[in-house]
Parts: sequence; structure tokens; C-alpha cells
Amino acid sequence: MRIGGIASGLDTETIIRDLMKIERLPLDRFFQRKQTLEWQRDAYRDMNLQLKNLHDAASNIRLRSSLNTRVATVTDTQILTATANASVKTGTYEINVISVAKTEKYMSDSQIVTDTAEKINVSTAFNSQISVTDNEFSINGQNFTIDDKSLNDILKEINKREGLGVRASYDSVFDRVVIETINTGINKTDGSPEIVLGGGFFSKVNIDVNNPFQQAANAEFTYKDMATGLTTEPIVSKENRNTVGGITVNLQAVGTSTITVTSNTDDAFNKIKSFVDKYNEIIGLVQTKVSEKVNRGFRPLTDEQRRELSEREAELWDEKAKSGLLSRDQTLTSALNRMRLDLYSPVSNSGQFNQLAQIGITTTSNFREGGKLEIDETKLRAALADDPDAVHQLFNGTAVTGATETETYNQTGLIGRLRTTIDDTIKKIESRAGNQFRTNQQFTLGRELTNIDQQIDRFQRRLSDIENRHWAKFTAMEKAMNQANAQGMAFMNQIMGAGNF
Repeated sequence: MRIGGIASGLDTETIIRDLMKIERLPLDRFFQRKQTLEWQRDAYRDMNLQLKNLHDAASNIRLRSSLNTRVATVTDTQILTATANASVKTGTYEINVISVAKTEKYMSDSQIVTDTAEKINVSTAFNSQISVTDNEFSINGQNFTIDDKSLNDILKEINKREGLGVRASYDSVFDRVVIETINTGINKTDGSPEIVLGGGFFSKVNIDVNNPFQQAANAEFTYKDMATGLTTEPIVSKENRNTVGGITVNLQAVGTSTITVTSNTDDAFNKIKSFVDKYNEIIGLVQTKVSEKVNRGFRPLTDEQRRELSEREAELWDEKAKSGLLSRDQTLTSALNRMRLDLYSPVSNSGQFNQLAQIGITTTSNFREGGKLEIDETKLRAALADDPDAVHQLFNGTAVTGATETETYNQTGLIGRLRTTIDDTIKKIESRAGNQFRTNQQFTLGRELTNIDQQIDRFQRRLSDIENRHWAKFTAMEKAMNQANAQGMAFMNQIMGAGNF
């Protein structure tokens, strides 16, 4: 039971609250330390997010196609379409299509249902609509049964059968069944049919098993370089999609078409510029964070201190208190130095470019910017137009098998080096600051936060004991004074009573 100043007239509650303020000072420091660690954890995680953004920007120029500046224009797209890779020289090329690759196909000669006004119901039993005497049929030596299956079920079974090499379908517009090979081209060298059909089912759907609607055929074409006048021997392929001289053509009809390969550097240039811009942004951010001043006179505000300030004042205070959370951080400083080295060191490759400066990307003249990059647009576009494959090698070259650690680094392209550095840095930061998937026990700052929480809990119990002892002392004093007052009143009453006699 707490008695506050009844006998003594003291403001006991205020006195104890002031005494506890002094006792609570270490607890405030615990909370401030906890807040600092939480801010630091969040600052590290934000830095990891920025590094991942740089990682993604680097990924956008990893693929060979991302730096391909070649554009193929075809004179007759009814005959073929084409794309050119980065290794193709600009110029004009001619494709003479002698034949296109075809599947072997069997199709109903007429409607399945005799009455041309009707069509077969593909969802009900086939033998309930068409009289069937032969329950079994075969395709390429594999047997099937009709039983009470619908036409849909029969066709699905054909399509699901492994190793059959054919697909079956129903043309609902013309009431016909189609059986054809999955792949184009002639696959049997002995001249035998690509599809062998047997059984009465096919006659019931009006397919002549001895007379394919379309016979399998290989694609055949020639390729001519108009600059040299050289023409290849006829190229035979089972597919209509073929690559020759770095140009991928999709053959569609017999005939001759011209392909003009030109250079368009806009897309590749913009991707490289986007990467450089993101790199400069991250370099600037890391440089700022590791060199930020620590304001030691601005500790995180306690709840009581925050209540005494306006919202704007508290915001400005927090800004000062958060300054320098990552100051001189070794992980980030090391990452900054490694990223600079990754991009400035020459790449050992077979291309004509082995340094960024050769394609117009150099560091800024202001050393205070920490190694930011700047682009000579004319020089970069010229490099992309002249040899986009060499530019790709500079950024994305890979080391040969069996290379030593040093050789591997030297042969690895700039993007590969940078991505490795970013990945290593992210892992180190996660071991210190964790991520949304880690518990506090799985990273360094988390364990520190857990330890502080435990210290706070112990200290709060200690403060509660101290406060209870203060109240007990003041309560005992109040009781004693109350008893003394009562005794004094009794004594005075006795004296006053004696004076009346």
C-alpha cells in the first residue's frame, strides 16, 4: 500500500519520480543503443537493396542479344523472316529457298458424318455414332482400342502416347480428323512413310492410310553474300529455322529474298547507359555513407524527450542522430574499392576491346566523386556499331576451364567480376544485418538487439524493485509521522483535560 504525504505533507510521488529519473538514466541509454542498432540494421538492409538494384542493372547487359546492334530487314517476308546476331557484318545477303520443311500429314478426305448437314459429336462414344467392326487400330506399330471412347478421348490417347512422334486433332469446321508428325522433315532414310496407319478406325474417319494428304519434306536453300558474290551449296535441313553466317532464317515459302543487315546502336547504348547511371548512383551513395560525419552529441530521443519537441524538431534531431551509422564501414569500403578495381582492370580476351576506356567509358576528372563513370557517346556508339561482339566479350567474357584464380579473374568480363563482388558484399551485410527471412539469432546485429532486450528486461525489474523500496521507506515514514501525530494529540488532550480540574 502506497501512502503519499498524508502525514508529512510532502509530494511523495514527485520526489520518487525525480529519484527514479536518475535511476532510469542507464535504461534510457539501453533504449538509445537499441534504437541506434535498429537504425543501423535498416541502413545496411537498404544498402543491400541498392546493391541488388545494381546487380539487376548489370544483368540487363549479360545476354549476347542485349548488346546486339544488328537489325535484319527482309525484302519478302512471305518467303522468310530473319534475325542477325552481333557477329554478322553489315551488308546484304540473299536466300534462295528451294523447298521448305514439312510434316507428313493424313487427313479425312471428306466429312466423317455422311449427312453433310451434321457433324460428329466428339464428346459421346464414337461407336454409338459410327458403325465399328474393328475395335483396334495402330499408329507406327503402337496399338489403340476404340471401346466406348469418344473421338476426343481417342485423340487425347494418341497425343499422350510417348515415342509415337505424331499428334492428332479434329477440325470442327470441316468435320475432319488430322494425323501428322510432330517434327518437320524426312526422318526415315529408307524412304518409308513417316507415319504408318493400320486398322478400320481410319476408314471410318475417311482417312486413306496409303495416300498422305502431305508428304514429309526437308528444307533446302542457298545463302549468298552479295558483297563477295560467294554462294553456298544447297543447305538441307529438317527444320525451317536455320542459322547460317550468324543470320537466323525462318523459311516459309519457296522463292528468293534479300536480307539487309544494318546497325542500330540505340537499344544497346541505352542499356549500357542505364547500367552506368545505376553504378554512379550506388558509388555516390556508398561514398556518402562511409564518409558521413558521426554526430556524437545527438543520441536517439527517448519517448519523454520526443514529447517535449515539435514534430519538425524531432525530425531534424533524428536526421542528425542517424548520420554516420555506416561511417568507415569496412565491408562497404572494401566493396567500393573492389568495384572500382573490377571495372578498371583490363580483361584478357580475344576481342579488340579489353578496357572500358577503349569503348568511351572513363572515370570523371573530379576525384572527389569517388570513381564515377562518364560516357563518350560518340565513341561508345562507334564501338557498338563496329564490333558489338567484342563489346559483349569485354562485359561478359568467361574464363577458360582449368584457369588459375588469377587467370580466372583476368579473363572474366567486367559484369561477371562486378556481380561476384556485389554477391559477396550482400552476403557479408546479411551476416551482419540479416534480411526479412532471418531471425535475430541468425545475424550479428540481431543477436546484439536480443542481448539489449534482455538487459532492458533485467534493468526494468531492478528499477521496479528500487521504486518499491522508495515507496516502502516513504510509507514507513508517513506511518511513523502519523503515529507520532496521534500520540501528540492524545498527550495534548490529556493536558487539556487536567487543566479543567
